[in-house]
Amino acid sequence: MKKRVISGLTVFGILLCLAVLALSENRKMHGAEEQTSQSEKINTIGVVTKSGTSEYWMSVCSGMRTAAADLEVEVIILSPDSEVDEAVQEKMAETLIYREVDALAISPINSYDSPEYLNLAKEKGITVVAYDTGFDSEKIPYIGIDNVDAGYRLAESLAQKLGHAGEVGIVTGDLNQQGHRQRMDGFLSYMQQEPNMKVAFVESGYSNLRMSQEKIDKIRWEYPDVKGIMATSGVTALGIIEGMEQDSVKIVSVDTQIDALTAVKEGKISSLIAQSGYEIGYETIQYIVNLKNGQQEMLDKILEADLLTIQNVDSYIEDSQEEKWQEEGGIE
Repeated sequence: MKKRVISGLTVFGILLCLAVLALSENRKMHGAEEQTSQSEKINTIGVVTKSGTSEYWMSVCSGMRTAAADLEVEVIILSPDSEVDEAVQEKMAETLIYREVDALAISPINSYDSPEYLNLAKEKGITVVAYDTGFDSEKIPYIGIDNVDAGYRLAESLAQKLGHAGEVGIVTGDLNQQGHRQRMDGFLSYMQQEPNMKVAFVESGYSNLRMSQEKIDKIRWEYPDVKGIMATSGVTALGIIEGMEQDSVKIVSVDTQIDALTAVKEGKISSLIAQSGYEIGYETIQYIVNLKNGQQEMLDKILEADLLTIQNVDSYIEDSQEEKWQEEGGIE
């Protein structure tokens, strides 16, 4: 039997080949890991608001920009001129998707439609979240307050202030927007428990818009016994207050803009659910970054909302100002 002899040179060659192969595999694996890491890293978030002209929406955008700076991501914010520009909003969403942003945050003008941009985002693998207002039928996570609960609590507060008796009315924003509809539903749900109270009217279509004096006068004429009104938007509530200045109608609403908080301090708004646009904006960007980092599940994020009255509004304002000061680096 012939013995095979392997020389030292041959062994060295084999070992060298194995080392090269191992190095090559290591580079491939490292490259794959780097590519995976890059694909999960979020760089740009596209945002579409309902409008950009009101104090509330400017506050939302401010919160988003602050969060983007804190979390080292870029935000591109597009805003229609008004909350009725549904077609414009859809085009803006499509524009951001074609720019291949890493995620899209939108507050839909129409919650009950299934716009084409949602399918387009899905095709391109772009995550979509809703904030401030959700989608009704789509499985898209929502960031904002519990609007049904907000309407319910406002109704309860108004009933207490009216001695659980009398007629009330609702002035709501566009009912194609889930947030306004849910606030109305919550209000109506509570009122079913009040045998001595009646919802005399529901007027819709006022999404961060003031009613005309003509419309307010018509309500006063047709419903002279109404002693309380819920407005689902703070801007609308302030318009009603001005239009009914001589009347003793109690107003409740949702917002935290400065003039609405001032109206609570002065007793012109009886109760106000504190929906902080800044907080919603900040939390939306935080949610998306956490989602991409695997620290957040695709679930709704419901934010707390205080019920403000003349008794506690000063404390709320002081706390809010201190928090803002801390965020801007004023307090260590």
